[in-house]
Amino acid sequence: MSQRYLEAANSNARPGPHPSGSPLGTHQRGLAPAIDSEPSSAQKLAPERTQPVGDPICPECATDEHLVVDETETFCQACGLVVTRDILDRELQWETTADGERQPARGGAPTTIRRHDKGLPTEIGSYRDGYGNELSSKTQRQFKRLRKWDDRAKASTTHDQSLRTGLGEIARLVSAAELPTPIHDRAARLFRDAWENNLLRGRSIEAIATASIFAACRLERLPRFLEELTAVARVGESDIKSAYRLLNREFELATPPPLPQDFLPRLANAVDAHPRVERRAHQLVTAPAVGVLANGRQPAGVAAACLYHAHDESELTNLKLTQQRLADAGFSTPTTIRNIRRELLSLDDAGDLPDPDGNLDDYLG
Repeated sequence: MSQRYLEAANSNARPGPHPSGSPLGTHQRGLAPAIDSEPSSAQKLAPERTQPVGDPICPECATDEHLVVDETETFCQACGLVVTRDILDRELQWETTADGERQPARGGAPTTIRRHDKGLPTEIGSYRDGYGNELSSKTQRQFKRLRKWDDRAKASTTHDQSLRTGLGEIARLVSAAELPTPIHDRAARLFRDAWENNLLRGRSIEAIATASIFAACRLERLPRFLEELTAVARVGESDIKSAYRLLNREFELATPPPLPQDFLPRLANAVDAHPRVERRAHQLVTAPAVGVLANGRQPAGVAAACLYHAHDESELTNLKLTQQRLADAGFSTPTTIRNIRRELLSLDDAGDLPDPDGNLDDYLG
């Protein structure tokens, strides 16, 4: 290769003025343009590597004699400095199938029935790129349109949109009523079954969603009043009852009957009852004679009457507990509590109620 050819090649590789006046340099074939720009925020935050990864040295001790390699980090035993850290698990995870075969496990978040797409599809970002840099206003508007059409494509038919609307309503009700995750999963499963069996056709989606939550509470034996769900629902109580009867009839739900003792802790907490009074009320509400008395009656009313009877036995004048407070807490009426209390007194006179453990004063003291 001649000296003149080398000088010509070197002169062509030097950056020159861009035709548009920008300092990007001449774009030669086979050569990338030289870009003089500020580093991104992700590059600024990235730590500098002062030594190779394969041969780390403690910068404080200037030696590698005391380095200990752990699963995720390398640290110095002499000074305690963490030299390198790698919190990513790059090993392939394996799982064993029912046939006894080992196969690679699926990565990522688990699927969930609480979302209409079971949590599998991805979502388009909005304001920043992959390096953390903020997008321009024009690009943000473009991605906003992309997100809108991507969101529509996930539920393109009215049938899919009904599932999406219903599961969203269930999530809202669960958050408003402060219900646990098992209730959310059970309600989502009931609503999916109703959706798959075309029970939503001609009916209110909000009513079916609220009825699914109420049925899930009954199946999980979680004491919740229908009035509580009606207060945060978007439909009336009659619509919820009609939808609940539909679910119960179509799926033959094995809902156990609510018991008075299920509502007792909630009532005692609502009226700030004495702990010993609550224990005595639980002793009364689980008595066989009270179980016979509770047949055909409102369970919360029986629990409220037992709590009032236990408080009256305690003769605690510093703790005021009225029938109206219990009725408001249990969505009942003072008349119901008085009638059940009258029957409790009759059972007490007949000796059918259990005696408190030991002296009542010591029990409640």
